[in-house]
Amino acid sequence: MYKKEKSHIYLFCFDDTYFNQRNLVRFGKVIDLRGFKQVRYLCSYDRLKELEKFVNSISGIKFLGKSDFHYFTYLFVKSINIKFNLVVIDHHVDLKSTFEGYISCGSWLRDVMKISSLNKIFLFTSDNNTGENNNKLVVISKNFKPLKTMIGDLPIYVSIDKDILDKKYLNTNWEQGNMDIKEFFNLLNFLSQFNVIGVDVCGEPDFNLAEYEKSEKLNLMICNIFSKNEYFRNSA
Repeated sequence: MYKKEKSHIYLFCFDDTYFNQRNLVRFGKVIDLRGFKQVRYLCSYDRLKELEKFVNSISGIKFLGKSDFHYFTYLFVKSINIKFNLVVIDHHVDLKSTFEGYISCGSWLRDVMKISSLNKIFLFTSDNNTGENNNKLVVISKNFKPLKTMIGDLPIYVSIDKDILDKKYLNTNWEQGNMDIKEFFNLLNFLSQFNVIGVDVCGEPDFNLAEYEKSEKLNLMICNIFSKNEYFRNSA
């Protein structure tokens, strides 16, 4: 099977998306979750415990597929046992309510806020509707330089949803923001200077080979940026 020992790139495959990104697969380890049903968009906590068995570490770069599975980030950050900041890049504000006994791609930040080791969530979003006020959530504008002071010396975990990008760069399967590609990579390069203990990426397109090719290029560029980080590389 597509596998590279000691890889710090992990592909969580809920569908066939990454099998159409062969260059990315060459550098990563595939975790095949296609046999799991009733996990798109929302997932019961019981089923989430079953999925947790496939999560061995918070370190490295994890690719989660479409934005439908962004809630999987919760499984990585809930195991962090040191004080940390979560940096989220996402067109949507995933603080909505969902069904009792479930976590969803639109509600997972509610669960994250209950994690005792979490300091703050720093959210880059193009959605002005951030919901109710919460002292754990800090919405960042396009001027991200002040973030350096706000984060301080604490390590960060970075969660990226590519639906933040304007559709001319990638057409994902959700409503999208309007972030310019240069702004996007300037932000990632800025974040890569911190003590990054883990990264995950979602926001894959629906089946379309041209869009898959665009997405794969973005994914490989993201890998390249964070792989240069010495702290991240040593922890992966």
